[in-house]
Amino acid sequence: MSELPILGPWVTWRWSWSMSEDAKHDPGARRLDLDGVADHMPPESPLADDSTPSVPSSPQLPPAADSMCETRDTDPVGPDGDAGPVATSADDSNQRRRPSGQTSGALHLATSTFLSLCMVLGMLLIARWMLPSLVEDVRYRWHRGELRAEYELSAEQLKRVSIDSLADVSRLVSQRMGPSVVHINLLRDAEERQQFERFLGGRSHPSFRYEGQGSGFIIDADGHILTNHHVVDHAGQIEVTLSDGRRFEAQVVAIDPLTDLAVLKINAQGLMPIEWGDSDKVVVGTPVWAVGSPFGLQQTVTFGIISGKHRVDLSNTRDANGVPGGTPYGDLMQSDVALNPGNSGGPLVNSTGQVVGVNAAILGDTFRGVSFSIPSNVARRVAELLIQQGEVPRGWLGVQLEDLDPDEASADGARPIGVRIVSFPRGLPSPAREAGLRVGDVIVLFDGRLVTDRATLMRMIGESVAGTLVPVEVDRPVPDAESAADGSSRPGRVQRLEFHVHLGRRPANL
Repeated sequence: MSELPILGPWVTWRWSWSMSEDAKHDPGARRLDLDGVADHMPPESPLADDSTPSVPSSPQLPPAADSMCETRDTDPVGPDGDAGPVATSADDSNQRRRPSGQTSGALHLATSTFLSLCMVLGMLLIARWMLPSLVEDVRYRWHRGELRAEYELSAEQLKRVSIDSLADVSRLVSQRMGPSVVHINLLRDAEERQQFERFLGGRSHPSFRYEGQGSGFIIDADGHILTNHHVVDHAGQIEVTLSDGRRFEAQVVAIDPLTDLAVLKINAQGLMPIEWGDSDKVVVGTPVWAVGSPFGLQQTVTFGIISGKHRVDLSNTRDANGVPGGTPYGDLMQSDVALNPGNSGGPLVNSTGQVVGVNAAILGDTFRGVSFSIPSNVARRVAELLIQQGEVPRGWLGVQLEDLDPDEASADGARPIGVRIVSFPRGLPSPAREAGLRVGDVIVLFDGRLVTDRATLMRMIGESVAGTLVPVEVDRPVPDAESAADGSSRPGRVQRLEFHVHLGRRPANL
């Protein structure tokens, strides 16, 4: 019994050291290790000194008591009831020590969680700072990669492409279109030729026979030829020369000055007409060929690309006074194909030998790299109407229009859509006014198609057949209450209205 009081301080120190070591590896450890206590006793301990008389051993403890590792500090409780010796088991000691271990574990968990959150927050801040530049760098490298790929791929493809292929296409286009393209001569009458001969002292020259020259192409086996109106305007006798050398006198079937087109007819057999192409499918950069008779040089072929489309308003273009056909009823395609006097009326052809345009004009007196052609979709429709009806019966809305001011953009900055009615023509019928449209209405839809500007609407009206019933939607300004009260015309909102208009026939003198 006496050895337990001697071991008390050592057991307490040994348990504290053991718990601190175990807590490093297992915070839940709650063991009391007394194994080898004697081996680790300090030299001055009575249990480690062999010379010390042995103390009578305590009675043998039963197994249950031994496993509890009891320790006794003092004598039992005295008769007076004062606190005496207290027996403390290992389980009671563990229960007293457990709260301290739980606190240490919770503190360790909280510390780990805090450090993890700090690391995550730090990584997010770093990513927030580096991500924009990283994304920009990736996009730049991606774009550079595309440029590099295109650069290297084009080099390989250019090695496999021969200039002979372009020459072959030009040769085939010439062979395909040659039999269909004609040379047009405007002949002077006999009296006028004689006047020229007398003026020159009786000398005669073959060129005295010709008043003008141009080109055209055969559009059907019946002998119809399409050319420009300005080629045959005010012409007397017209002579057509085919590619095989045959010559025929041609008659004017009908003309359409608004699109600068005219249809001629010859009585000939064995004709080879052209094949129409779709001008709407032609894009900027499409290679095209022009075939015609510049300066009387028949079957001349020149090459270029489409430079632009829908050229309508050329009023601000220098030297544009001599460009016919630039009206909303027949917008023009721009190319860099070389055209010269005599090319007018000839076909503009794509790489498959289809006609996608009618060569019409150039800027200035000589070619400067800018030429214009009438789209094939316009030319084909006009030619069919001229052959069938002798005219182009364009629709007539009977309004005077103006484009909306860009300052009238919506709140989101979008371009204003529609065309405003500014007045109705005097002395002429107005189907729009009869249907209920008013001055100030903004036409936004015509026959279900969006109206973007004045030229677009005029082209839609011109393509419509006179006498048809066409739905027209307008935005009509509605004054607000304040403006109505003070008599001002300040608009408050707009109201979408739909009208059905019976289109009239466009007057011939307009």
